[in-house]
Amino acid sequence: MKVINAVAGLAAATTAFVFAPFAHAQSSDGFTLDRAEYEAGSTITLSHDVTAQCEGKASSKGFINGFSSGFRAGGPNTLVADASASWIPGSYTAEMTCKGKQVTREFKVVTAERDKFWLLPAEVEAGGDISVIKTKQSDCGEVATSPGFAAPIELRFESINTRIGNGKAVDRPGTYQAEMTCGGKQVQVQFVVTAKTSAPVVTKKPAVRAPIVKPKGAPQTGGGGTAR
Repeated sequence: MKVINAVAGLAAATTAFVFAPFAHAQSSDGFTLDRAEYEAGSTITLSHDVTAQCEGKASSKGFINGFSSGFRAGGPNTLVADASASWIPGSYTAEMTCKGKQVTREFKVVTAERDKFWLLPAEVEAGGDISVIKTKQSDCGEVATSPGFAAPIELRFESINTRIGNGKAVDRPGTYQAEMTCGGKQVQVQFVVTAKTSAPVVTKKPAVRAPIVKPKGAPQTGGGGTAR
């Protein structure tokens, strides 16, 4: 009897081992991320089965805008959404409410080798503000130059894991290259300066003058009498 029980227990354990990964992968248990690790600024794809009953958007400090896009149909009984990975490397969690409970998923953001530095925004209005950003681990220098900058931008400020420099774009629209020395080599990042949006012209209507109305009555004569 003990042998039979042992065999049955082994079979049950084997069955659990075989089917556990599939059970974990079921999206009805909440939402899923397409990967566990993302390059900074890359696209994160989220999905869940309609039976998961997830509500609203996913949120995370690891998303550039803090939230994913709204979910849309991505296949039979499947909804998908996108988010942009943070520019700051690190470990993050994404959260959603599914079946009335908070569900979290962990992921990492890493800096790609090619991402020596980057610009925000990558498309800026003529004369607008633009920032140059690099991680503290970057082997780039401290000054970025570009024909599209009003002046060289020095990276003087720090956040959690980055160094940042702020400057102005030139007034002439066009596509430009920003350049920094990284690891002894010149690295370029492209950005676009767009035409300045002109403010709407408000046309003032001419003032309407009220007509002058003379009171009716008999004119006075020069001698003080009233004309008849």
